[in-house]
Amino acid sequence: MVSNDYLPEKEKQNINFETYNCVSFGTLSAIEVLMFRLFKEKVNYSDRFVGIMAGTKEGGNDPNTVCEAIRKHGLIPEEMLPYSEDLKNIDEYYSFKGANKEDCLKAGQEWLSKYEFLHEYVFSPNEPKEEKIKKIILSLQFSILGVSVEAWILDERGVYIRLGQENHWTVAYNQKQFTGIFDTYEPFLKLAEQDFSYVKRFHIARKEEAKKNDTFYPPKETNWVLDLIKVFWLAFKELLKKPFKK
Repeated sequence: MVSNDYLPEKEKQNINFETYNCVSFGTLSAIEVLMFRLFKEKVNYSDRFVGIMAGTKEGGNDPNTVCEAIRKHGLIPEEMLPYSEDLKNIDEYYSFKGANKEDCLKAGQEWLSKYEFLHEYVFSPNEPKEEKIKKIILSLQFSILGVSVEAWILDERGVYIRLGQENHWTVAYNQKQFTGIFDTYEPFLKLAEQDFSYVKRFHIARKEEAKKNDTFYPPKETNWVLDLIKVFWLAFKELLKKPFKK
């Protein structure tokens, strides 16, 4: 499990306007934790770049589309395409305003030449809650997780719960009595019940190391690509119609 020492810089996804880019923010926070934990590299990648390459717009996006954009287009430093205060609206945010587009695209490909990024869902939505929690706890021993939540309903225990439909993508980084959440809305550190319908885990490796070891831990019984395709088409068809907005 990940301690607070590995968490990245706290970033708001809504400064002067709502970006609807929670999937990019959450997924990049997870990657940044892995980069620090695995390679001792303290990085801050551009959420805006990922949102552009994933085609995110008002209304949000889905985790698989965003992760595939990272896998195909790579990542770039935040300073190359920042969420700066001079951006006045969502159209400017999802543009290369203030940056050189070709330089950004080239930097993304350079990142891909150095790192391999993989992703997969931890369980299917129709599994029993007890089985989901078991898989969450096991997966958190090896990877930080992306999770879907309802943003945000606080109960009398100070724990965030789900009452309705999940509309937000964020990061789960440890598991005790409740799940520790690292978020893009204040308070940045939260506790949540393990009532997540969608959970992704991530694998990142340097290219030279990826050839020696290209599996997730713990490995699944089936090939991860085939498993991902099966889960995506059978269980997550509806998810693509309901992007995470916040």
